[in-house]
Amino acid sequence: MLERVCKNAAQEGFDFVEAYPYKESSYQSSDYGGHFEMYKKAGFHVLLEAEQGLVMRKQLNKGVSK
Repeated sequence: MLERVCKNAAQEGFDFVEAYPYKESSYQSSDYGGHFEMYKKAGFHVLLEAEQGLVMRKQLNKGVSK
């Protein structure tokens, strides 16, 4: 599903996609946004580390840095 979202976003002209997972994988209902490892495997990098969690970003269209 994540791969499809990234593909669709790129086709629609988006430069990047962001995700907001928690730092720790606690496997609770509050982890509905996914875990760090899933995003890392999909090519996301940590853009910002906040107290509650992470901001992860995947660049979709090369040559654009934001």
